[in-house]
Parts: sequence; structure tokens; C-alpha cells
Amino acid sequence: MKKNNLQGRFPGFEHINTYYDGMHGCEAAKILPGEYYVTSANECVVTVLGSCVSACVRDKVFGIGGMNHFMLPVTHSDTPKWGNSTVNVATRYGDYAMEHLMNDIISHGGLKKNFEVKLFGGGLINQGQSDIGGKNISFVRQFLRDEGISVVAE
Repeated sequence: MKKNNLQGRFPGFEHINTYYDGMHGCEAAKILPGEYYVTSANECVVTVLGSCVSACVRDKVFGIGGMNHFMLPVTHSDTPKWGNSTVNVATRYGDYAMEHLMNDIISHGGLKKNFEVKLFGGGLINQGQSDIGGKNISFVRQFLRDEGISVVAE
């Protein structure tokens, strides 16, 4: 896929898959499980969800925002290891994914007092199995309450 250099795309996100979305007539960034993205460019940010959750956070005054895509609510002391390092702990788990997304927005000029949030995902994929989606939803709602940030849509 062609990488586009739109004004407002921030360094550190070059690994994110970008493409031209003909349906919406704009550049788009596709967020995969365990990723997050922050931008001030005029572009779409997309993902596909099941039990995972994506929080879309933006500073409505300065136009800096982003999306994460986390798989599980919180890390534990028994977080899976891959070789000698923890596997994408910074973004696969909601507690890290929310902190990183919000901190990156702030580091690029956003202000927490201007944040608005939309939540997506959290589906119940298999009846009779653990409701990971429900746990993800409960986590992110509580996280945002604790931070004093309201959800404008979900």
C-alpha cells in the first residue's frame, strides 16, 4: 500500500497501514488489534472489531485525535511473554492502550479538558464463553469515569 505524507500525520506512526478510501473520498489509516494512532490530518481512521474495543478520542478544539484497538481490559502479572519481552503490552491491553492514546494526543498539543470520546466494539462473539467484550466495555467506561471524561457516543 502507498504511504501518504499528509500534513498532520505525526512521527512514530509510520508502521500504520494507510490507503486512499474511494468510498469516503479521503486518506485512511487502518488500525489493527494492538495498535493505536494519533493524527491531526483530515483523514479516516478505521478498524474491524468483535470483542475488542476501540476508543476514539479527540480534542474537539485543536482537532488532534486518534483511535486505539485493545483486546483485553487490563494487564496482569502473568501477562504472556514472547522471548524475553512482553508481547505488545503497551497497546493490546486497555489500561495501557488508553493511557498511551491520551498521552500521545496531549503530547501533540491536545488538552484533556477538550476531549470527547466515542466507543465501539465489545461484542459477545460466542454464547457460553467468557464475555471478554463485556469486560472490555466495563473497563473502558470505568477508566473514562475515573479520568473525568464523558462518552459522547457508543
